Amino acid sequence: MQRFILACLAAAAAATAVVAQSPSPAPPGTCAPVGTPTCDPNGVPVPGGGGGDNSSVATVNAVTSTVRLGGGKAVVGAEGVALDPTTGLVYIGLNGNIISGCQGDASLGGAPVPIGAGATQMSIVNPSTSREVAAVPTGQAPIWPTVDPSRGLVYMMGSGGQGTITVHNAATGATVRTIVVGGRPHMGGLDYTTGLMLVGNTVRSSNVITEQNHATIVNVATSAIVREIETSPAPHGVVVDQDRHVMFFSAVGDGAIVAVNASTGQVLYSDVPKKAYGTGFGGNNMLGRQAATRLLFQVNTQMGATGLIVVDEVTLTPEKVITFGATGPVPWGMWVDEPNRLLFAALPNLNVIGVVDLDTKKHVASIPVGTCPYAVAIDPVRRIGVSSNQGSPTENATASVFGMCPVYIATGRTVTGCSALSELQIRRKR
Repeated sequence: MQRFILACLAAAAAATAVVAQSPSPAPPGTCAPVGTPTCDPNGVPVPGGGGGDNSSVATVNAVTSTVRLGGGKAVVGAEGVALDPTTGLVYIGLNGNIISGCQGDASLGGAPVPIGAGATQMSIVNPSTSREVAAVPTGQAPIWPTVDPSRGLVYMMGSGGQGTITVHNAATGATVRTIVVGGRPHMGGLDYTTGLMLVGNTVRSSNVITEQNHATIVNVATSAIVREIETSPAPHGVVVDQDRHVMFFSAVGDGAIVAVNASTGQVLYSDVPKKAYGTGFGGNNMLGRQAATRLLFQVNTQMGATGLIVVDEVTLTPEKVITFGATGPVPWGMWVDEPNRLLFAALPNLNVIGVVDLDTKKHVASIPVGTCPYAVAIDPVRRIGVSSNQGSPTENATASVFGMCPVYIATGRTVTGCSALSELQIRRKR
């Protein structure tokens, strides 16, 4: 079991411990799982670094409520988040394990955190009413949901080793069917027009990270596997260009970004943006995208370049690195607010959501949220944001609901429905 855990990726690390057994702590002087943003392929901890002076970053106290997750059952490890823009409902994978270097992360050593009876569920949260409307059973070690608004479905990646994608009714959470892709699916990117979903299938052929080189293309209408791609090791984060029907994924093993045709499933082109910042391991697990500029944002942990690499999606040329402070915190799940030109990134080790001005490509604000945030979703129409918080050995997983108006005002955005707020709501770090 320990050998298996050491082979898995941070974003799917919680998945490596099946519900019946918690991960074992790493031996002194080592880290695990290897090949993650906080632990390189040789088991050497990845130090933070490369941050700039973010002393002018605004602290925006925007949280309006905290929602306990798990349907009344204890659970930690609330991870991936997805938003249904039609209904405003938010879906969260309740994985059961804490990762990303937070207290309770098994890779840090110490006693394993109990998984909790609330694990292996999908939480459905209504941010407008600040309540969890349901917590429903789903596939083993759920990690990232993908919403299909037109079909009224949610696809939950189950990274616990059974190789499943559980398809849920978006309104009720009821299981509609299960798609078996094998391996340990991590994240899915769906082209709404073609109905093809690219799945970053992080562990397919082997437990050795350099051999985890498979991505899967699924036709969601038929549940058929259209294509299996042998590609760069450990595909993780996925984003989709809905206008040009191109899907992109980031591979942790070598830092490559790979572009895939969303109509045929064929690989179009790829490159390794992190090579511009040296040969060191980059832990490039998460990916974001701004449609208006056709820019990608790739998580990077290389010393001197920790943060988000800004990448031209047409040429895959790196343009710069966005940093989140002098300590070099590593961002995790991201969300781009297209109409307001802002990027939001969970910063687990700071307990905040970092806000990036996409006009200047700078970290301009931080939103304090719950303990160890993993991901974030933004609803600009309803002016609400939600973070999934993993919790700690003594704290249950939660969702932080925050108002977007204080954030928009702090970042200089003029948004209908947001009026001037008291200066007490927006404080600047000094």
